[in-house]
Amino acid sequence: MNGPRTALVTDTTAAIESLAPGSSWTVVPLELEIDGRTYREGPELSAGEFHQLLQHANAPPVTLPPSIDAFVETFEGLLEGAERVLAVHLSGELSQTVEHARAAARRVDGEGRVRVVDSRLAGAATGLLCLEAEARLAAGEGVDEVAAALESLVERSLVYFSVYTLDYLYLGGRLERMPRTGAATEADRPILTMRDGRLALVERVIGETTRVERMAELVEERFGREEPLGAVCVHAGPQGQEAARMLEERVRSAPRGNATLWRRAPLGPVLCAHTGFDVCGVAAYPRAASRLVG
Repeated sequence: MNGPRTALVTDTTAAIESLAPGSSWTVVPLELEIDGRTYREGPELSAGEFHQLLQHANAPPVTLPPSIDAFVETFEGLLEGAERVLAVHLSGELSQTVEHARAAARRVDGEGRVRVVDSRLAGAATGLLCLEAEARLAAGEGVDEVAAALESLVERSLVYFSVYTLDYLYLGGRLERMPRTGAATEADRPILTMRDGRLALVERVIGETTRVERMAELVEERFGREEPLGAVCVHAGPQGQEAARMLEERVRSAPRGNATLWRRAPLGPVLCAHTGFDVCGVAAYPRAASRLVG
């Protein structure tokens, strides 16, 4: 990998262990509080286990960022064997995780040895950015150079995802409640995007196949049908997983075909607490801007 000079840190929402099992990233867990008990995402609670607990919960779960002290402990431990630390985290508009990481960096670091990057993304989209960072470091780029490249990559990226209902996002305060026109139906599928790190509703469509087709169309509207992409598809729940398979197949059917570098990863419990369990989405950017191979 990039050797001991730079240690790598992210959080559990990035799904880095699904995208790159055995990677060199140190993963700091977010937490969920369910009926008065706190669980660490990943080490103590999988998405499947969370789904089971949710069926019997007496109140909506609360998601919690890693504490500043947890980041301090992580950074101090890594700096014993590394020259610098690069930490890449989910959007600061959705969580205080990156704010806590920066506070910890200020506490342990008087020489600029810890660089914290707000991905302005979430889920495996952040994880894909982590893999890009790792590839650039391995190619000899410096930490500050990599951080600037990641910011440029985010500007060139798009994110679209679909959920079964907006209720979870409204309840958790991650999406501003908008008045809707027309009557809701059971086949109604909202499609959302991320803009400047925030969630925004794009439109509503009818039906499972339609949401897949529409997200593929939105990708093509941005990048055309021929440009190879770096892309990751996220999913939660059986329906979401099947929709993810259909979405990948649909994107690959364009003339860009297998020139697109494609990955797929599930959403973890923290993000599922805000989206529900019927989720399918895609994040993509031009492969020409990528350092990944495969």
